[in-house]
Amino acid sequence: MKALISVFNKDNVIEFARALNELGIEIIATEGTARPILKSGIPVTKVSAFTGVQEMLGGKIKTLHPRIHAGIATAEIGIVAVNLIPMDLDSDLGLATKNALNDMDIGGVALLRSGIKNFENVAVIVNPARYDAIIKELEKGELSRDTKLRLAREASRYILDYETKIGEILKEMK
Repeated sequence: MKALISVFNKDNVIEFARALNELGIEIIATEGTARPILKSGIPVTKVSAFTGVQEMLGGKIKTLHPRIHAGIATAEIGIVAVNLIPMDLDSDLGLATKNALNDMDIGGVALLRSGIKNFENVAVIVNPARYDAIIKELEKGELSRDTKLRLAREASRYILDYETKIGEILKEMK
């Protein structure tokens, strides 16, 4: 099995990657996520090596690739750990920041949706607080259907909240 990790919030990602590696799970990660994992001595396949295509537009396009989504659809990639670039309103003015839409995460949302669609076979993890429980369950064998469904529901709510923030930003723009 492979795990794809692409996280903005890198809390506990090194410990998670180390535990996955110890369980014999191959890790694929985006450049920004791979750096701290590799620095810790944990083997990682960068997304660009997995797909054969380098990141484009300064890293804005990296996981929107058929090889990635086919891997999730076939459960070759059985764990998708993704959290998105935050979409925040400017705290001083209450207005959308100039670059808010430019920073919007597209590939991460697509990864989550692919994982949710195949939740029977793929664990979709958006919250770093879930890493320890997932590792403990994996140490006993496979993740249960209930766990994967619970994770898919959490990921769906996460995407909904993200889309709501985008809607709020668009509403504030002039």
